[in-house]
Amino acid sequence: MTLRSFFRTTLGTLALSMTMANSFATLAKASSATEEGEGEVSLKDKSSEMVFLLVDKKSLKADLLTWPELGEKAEKLVSFRIAIGKENGDKQKSGDNKTPEGIYFAKSLIDGRTLPAKYGPLAIPIDFPNPLDKFLGKTGYGIWLHGVEQDSRIDAANVTEGCVAFYNADIKALAQWLTPLQSIIVIAKDASQVNRQEDVAAVTKLVYDWTDAWNARNVDRYIDFFIPNFRSTDNKNLKAYKKYKARVFASYDYMSVQMKDVRVFTHDRYAVAIMNQDFQGDDRFHVKGRKVLYWQRLDRGGWKLFHEEFDPNPVRFTNLSRDKIAQILKTSPSTKVLQESRESKL
Repeated sequence: MTLRSFFRTTLGTLALSMTMANSFATLAKASSATEEGEGEVSLKDKSSEMVFLLVDKKSLKADLLTWPELGEKAEKLVSFRIAIGKENGDKQKSGDNKTPEGIYFAKSLIDGRTLPAKYGPLAIPIDFPNPLDKFLGKTGYGIWLHGVEQDSRIDAANVTEGCVAFYNADIKALAQWLTPLQSIIVIAKDASQVNRQEDVAAVTKLVYDWTDAWNARNVDRYIDFFIPNFRSTDNKNLKAYKKYKARVFASYDYMSVQMKDVRVFTHDRYAVAIMNQDFQGDDRFHVKGRKVLYWQRLDRGGWKLFHEEFDPNPVRFTNLSRDKIAQILKTSPSTKVLQESRESKL
């Protein structure tokens, strides 16, 4: 281990141990706020941050939240009433009318003028099936966040063919926040499964440990983070991938890998870590961009790296406009509906 790597590992471990208790409390508070449906936000001085959409099938609610680095407080921006698939459960195959459960990226917006009226003013596709869905043999396509021909359709709750439907004013507002190929949508049968504090902390530590092994060019330790049946994007199995990485590591006199803006999202079965990667090998190769790591939860406990992707487009944070948030809260049909729902439970 190099001196630089030693200090980074030591300091990283200390930082994680110091912030973990903090982060557990703040993440729990954010999750609790989501469940209780609190409408107010107290955004920090930050002008931008990562945001994600948490779709809770159990409560028929979607919360737009910030997701800062480990140890910082997440903020709920706004909640939306939703409708989901006609059938209960996690989507398994095309045509089963179930809404999938997992961690997904938003894709490019589709103008509603090109769609049947039932999809409302616009649709935001998600990348179902994602790499884990495909590995598990799930099939299907065309899973979208979209509007409706009439807002009253949302009240029926289980009405779509697997999509997540919103009031029309809400989907138009949401489109301002979800960046194509950047923003995360987490769909769960119960929001309590998502971003458990211990899971986020464990996977975050794994990301930094894996990066340290890469920096140290310790190919055995680096490969040990991967699941045994790993396949690279060019279809190398783990044995072939290890040989390839060993050749790459040996090809440089100097090599540096840095990960910044790390954000980890966890589900009951897997986790997705996204970050900005800065790789340099000697003076001949320097590349920056977004790294995405898929971590599968093992039956015997722990996590293994299942899939990795790189894109030259970096992770970009979202502008946290207080005016936009206030306007959404003021004009969203969901604000009144969710408030009435809370009051009826008192």
